[in-house]
Amino acid sequence: MGGSRIVVVGDVIDDIIVVPNGPVRTDTDTTSTIVRRPGGSASNTAAWLGWLGTPVDLVGRVGAGDRERHEGVLRASGVSPHLTEDPDRVTGTIVIVVEGDHRTMLTDRGANATLSPAAVTDALLDNAAYLHLTGYTLFDALDAASFAALIERAHGLGVCVSLDPGSAGFLADYGVERFLADIAGVDLLLPNRAEARLLVSGGSAAGADAADRLRDAELAEALLEHVESVVFTGGADAVIVAQRTVPTRRVPVTAVQPVDPTGAGDAFSAGLLRGLLAGADAAAAAASGICTAQKAVTLRGGRPPSE
Repeated sequence: MGGSRIVVVGDVIDDIIVVPNGPVRTDTDTTSTIVRRPGGSASNTAAWLGWLGTPVDLVGRVGAGDRERHEGVLRASGVSPHLTEDPDRVTGTIVIVVEGDHRTMLTDRGANATLSPAAVTDALLDNAAYLHLTGYTLFDALDAASFAALIERAHGLGVCVSLDPGSAGFLADYGVERFLADIAGVDLLLPNRAEARLLVSGGSAAGADAADRLRDAELAEALLEHVESVVFTGGADAVIVAQRTVPTRRVPVTAVQPVDPTGAGDAFSAGLLRGLLAGADAAAAAASGICTAQKAVTLRGGRPPSE
């Protein structure tokens, strides 16, 4: 790796975060706190990277008229944005209903679905050490051939590729076997428990029963059949670091009182990548990711503090 930056590619979203003041009542009103925040898994990771002082570029797509607004917010977090506008689609929007540690997300992918791989230029990749992708980009923006070509182009320029699967729901819709085939060449996979369980199960009921019997470390190690390294973030008390070349390690997590879990995984990815870019081994980088995620869950929304 010769680059000094991280290039993040993927979704730019307007989050509408709803925190009901009590149980949600159907067919009538439920008093709630509602806030609007910029979001999107890739954008959140890029913003946390910038906030941590890491040189980072974000490639994404928004609706007509939204480029300046989103670029301004990203620059304020230290990100170099490379956004294009879709003349026909709105900026992606997610309504997030937060109930304790659980979230329900209603998603309109919007302009994210028309992101072009050509927007990720060789000039950007040539200056990068890591290319970070999310499953969302594969689910609806890039086809399998374009996704594979982007990974190959990155590797040709000496860039390591990391991938956050993004969503167990979208992953199930896309197809597990198809997803695993399409991410061939990814160096580092960052699944949570639901995503890891689904990927190991192969998408079948029998496979799901077998996956349920596996410990976290075994789930992570099972995925090494497909990628060189796995950092599994789904455990309540530890992150699992599994690599083909070294023994699996367990990095402890200290519980914090959450305000909003939105974007915790994105913040973890940022802290991890920052550590790797600085030369830390995967376990030490995971500890950095844990610290960043702990900060994230004490804030409302998926982005770092503005001050």
